[in-house]
Amino acid sequence: MALKPYTKPPRTPAQLVQHLVDCGLPLSGRTRRYAEKKIAQIGYERLRIYFRSRRQLNLPGKPFIAGTKFKDIVALYEFDEALRAFCFLHLGRFEIVLRNQLSEILSHRHGSHPYFDDSAYRSPKTRANTLGRLSDIFYKKNDQRARHYFDEYNPPMIPPIWVMKEFLTFGNLSHVLDQLSTSIQNDLTAAFGMPNYPVLENWIKAMIDLRNDCAHHDRLFNRSFQKQPQRFIKAGVPAAPQNKLKALLECLEFLLKSQGYDDQIVATVAKMIDRCPAVTPAEVGY
Repeated sequence: MALKPYTKPPRTPAQLVQHLVDCGLPLSGRTRRYAEKKIAQIGYERLRIYFRSRRQLNLPGKPFIAGTKFKDIVALYEFDEALRAFCFLHLGRFEIVLRNQLSEILSHRHGSHPYFDDSAYRSPKTRANTLGRLSDIFYKKNDQRARHYFDEYNPPMIPPIWVMKEFLTFGNLSHVLDQLSTSIQNDLTAAFGMPNYPVLENWIKAMIDLRNDCAHHDRLFNRSFQKQPQRFIKAGVPAAPQNKLKALLECLEFLLKSQGYDDQIVATVAKMIDRCPAVTPAEVGY
């Protein structure tokens, strides 16, 4: 099928509000001015997924469901915003405990500077790859801790693992894990109470994707996740469908509980849903 050229012109918040009115959303007077303000602040494209969830997409003109109000759309958006912030907080805690566990295992097995020990890696090639990446991260870091080490010590050219870990992003941390020896990966697996490293690795990568969604203000509302956690059958985690947010939060809660956190992540999100009548559990993967 031949593609058609895009010809839609840009529209002002006032014009976009009129479009919503034409689609059956009641807006007038102060409510209309409020809608224009929110669209100017947030952007129509960001709100589109919430508008669509309250429109009858199978009917001509895709009219809004009767009784829908603009405040309902804003409530959905603000719920999603609060949900991202909540998830981001707990994903940050997992990122920190993962760094700490790796640092403890590496320093216990290979000392303060495990980067130079071939036995810490899958192969000499992965050691060289990781050392190059870590050196690049350290020398680009304009941080007081980095400058202190750079000014005071050499050799080694990079700081001990318990300092270096603080400079690693979640993505860099995952890359380093992939390069390490099987024995280190197995120790990390045991520290988190997981059945094997491939399942732990899969969960970590799923957490990274979720963390990036939250950090970059992407929606969690009405989302099916591409990076899905494998089932830890013996523990029954996740129990929810693997492409839904609840499954990811079940895994996150399991990982944090293995490190002594008592946060009831899954239950807290369920309570958040209950307190927001504008949203349904299915729209949040519950």
